[in-house]
Amino acid sequence: MTAVNVEVIELEQLLLPNHPSFTTEDPLGFSDTDEYPAPVYPILEALLFRKSEPTSQTIPPESLINEFVSIISDLSYTLHNRPDPNLNILKYCIAGKLDAMACVQSIIRSASKLPSLFPSGSLHPLKPRETRTYTKAHLLSILSHQFLLTLHFPKWNDWGGVNLTSWYSDADGNNEPKKSYTNITLDCFKQSPLNQSQEFIFNLFCNRSPPSFTSQTALIPLTILELPNEEDFPATTLPQNNFHTTYIISSHRLIGHGPSATQEERILASIPELLPVSTFTPPLKENTALAVTASVENGFIPTAIFMGHGRTARKDNSYNREDYEGENRENRIRANTFLFLNATELDTVETPGSKDGTRVLPDFLPGVLQKDMLKAYTGFSGVFNCQARKEGKSQRIIATPWGSGAFGGDVRVKLLILLAAASFAAARLQEEQKVELVFLVKQFAIDAKEIWWKEMLKKIQDSGVGADDVWRALLYVGEQNASNINVFEGIVDALGLERPHVI
Repeated sequence: MTAVNVEVIELEQLLLPNHPSFTTEDPLGFSDTDEYPAPVYPILEALLFRKSEPTSQTIPPESLINEFVSIISDLSYTLHNRPDPNLNILKYCIAGKLDAMACVQSIIRSASKLPSLFPSGSLHPLKPRETRTYTKAHLLSILSHQFLLTLHFPKWNDWGGVNLTSWYSDADGNNEPKKSYTNITLDCFKQSPLNQSQEFIFNLFCNRSPPSFTSQTALIPLTILELPNEEDFPATTLPQNNFHTTYIISSHRLIGHGPSATQEERILASIPELLPVSTFTPPLKENTALAVTASVENGFIPTAIFMGHGRTARKDNSYNREDYEGENRENRIRANTFLFLNATELDTVETPGSKDGTRVLPDFLPGVLQKDMLKAYTGFSGVFNCQARKEGKSQRIIATPWGSGAFGGDVRVKLLILLAAASFAAARLQEEQKVELVFLVKQFAIDAKEIWWKEMLKKIQDSGVGADDVWRALLYVGEQNASNINVFEGIVDALGLERPHVI
């Protein structure tokens, strides 16, 4: 692969509500100053922050809820010139909680801490190779403003914005995930007094020139865990102590939340501390990857988890966060690091047919393999290098999900790319620092026409071929315009291996 030039563009900062340049024409007349346009923060103080103390019990809860939702609607008009937003999901979730106003008051208090936590009143986008650390208090303060719909939209964010607006509308009928997302966020603030000083490290990894992928490199160990259902954090027998687990998220170019229950959106909702990434993470490029690492011993423990994907996604009501803390540890996957890799949107690509009439896998269209390899290698090598500089865990696990198919690729090809990329990245580690790839796949997610895929994969592992051999085989099969029926047969043939005999 050839060197990739890094295009460094100075992206504009995100102005926070406490920045003096964040102003409004004040169409509803909330400002009590003579300034025009009026600064936003005094309006927030008047409408929200002075009301964060417990309210008199003589006011019915329903009236308090209606007032709070009405304030958010007024702020939407005042700050963004968007009158009467659809907030039906938000109102439904708050009305359904017995301790709703306690959660709301916690959100408002967290939002009021913005000037002390971010005195500059702005957030600069991460730059390539930048490392940034925020405490949980910082992240919850940003999240509270996302919840209240009070943040600007950065011009470079052309997908969905940064506020939680898309969760609150019931117009599209896809309401169950959005109700779950909103309730999880409310519950997060109910727990917010805990671990306010916990730190989270954000790394935007970048590779200017990738290494040679042709030198002999051993494959790292691979474990395949077949699951009966799609599940983001399945109960497994993965070891936890003295292991650093990196969990891969197949993200959009612009990392962020949304209402469609993709893997990226479910994870962000399950771990609310991740939601603010959309406010300061620039669009991912072919040679950048974002890693978020929790600095506590146990890493991230999801507030909630989901089963299913898309319209089938539902919160697993059997999951209880407290069961996975303290002395009640069980073997559910918990991540130390989340690695966001920009997934190639192959479902939008027109794939040509081959001479015999079969359809060509979009994974093998010109340049796709190389781009996916570079992204994965950039992320893995960045995570490994960061960990190598620290004492402690010498065993590393990379957990990657089965793949939802949302991006149109073949999960088997993705698996081989990730295996090769992780092997290339691990080659620089010291001998005692071990890495294993754990692939989570739903049973029968693989095309039933190719019943040999696991046997062929075992054949590759047992043969002693290296990551460089696998990579060359992938490139060769791509050059042959492989169809989705014979991809593994073609790779086994390209490696010079005999096909396994399966009854």
